[in-house]
Amino acid sequence: MFKEARYCGSIGSYTVKACYLQQSSKKTVIDQWPWKLIWRTKLPPKVICFSWITLKDSCLTQNNLMRRKFQIVNRCYMCLCNSESINHLFLHCTVATGLWNMFFSLFGLTWVMPRSLREAFVCWSSWKVGKSVKQIWSLVPACILWCLWTERNKRCFDGTPTPISTFKARCLITLFGWVNLSPVLSANSFLEFISSIDLCC
Repeated sequence: MFKEARYCGSIGSYTVKACYLQQSSKKTVIDQWPWKLIWRTKLPPKVICFSWITLKDSCLTQNNLMRRKFQIVNRCYMCLCNSESINHLFLHCTVATGLWNMFFSLFGLTWVMPRSLREAFVCWSSWKVGKSVKQIWSLVPACILWCLWTERNKRCFDGTPTPISTFKARCLITLFGWVNLSPVLSANSFLEFISSIDLCC
């Protein structure tokens, strides 16, 4: 690789930029990682960083804590049925699946849940949507991750689960705030926002 990149520079010497351009021209770097869905979205910085570490499988779920030699009982705080991993907590847990399905129904989609969170982000970022809904579309995965994580921590540290209907409404309100950069001030504005989430628009 270095020998190939050495001759890619304008003066015939190795540069990091030349190496990157040479590798990305083969579409092995950019196409396989949904970085635009994370770093090119207008989200709070803490949400962007959380989405990134979650996709890198570094979020401190119970199975990741056990890898670090913590002695704990591994059980998902959301469904109380399976062990807690990145893919389970954010994709395959019944609470997570219900949240994803809520957005799929709002968008008018049918979706087969992929095996991993990374595959879900790759599929989401590769979907072509209209300009009218593109901003909302790009924020949905991060919104789902953030709301699931905050609810998970509430159940873990406070022991107070939120009713599912309230939890889903809170997720939609969070998305509304990120899209409009303001809180919900009236029921009408919120209902107009919900009706705008449609790929057919």
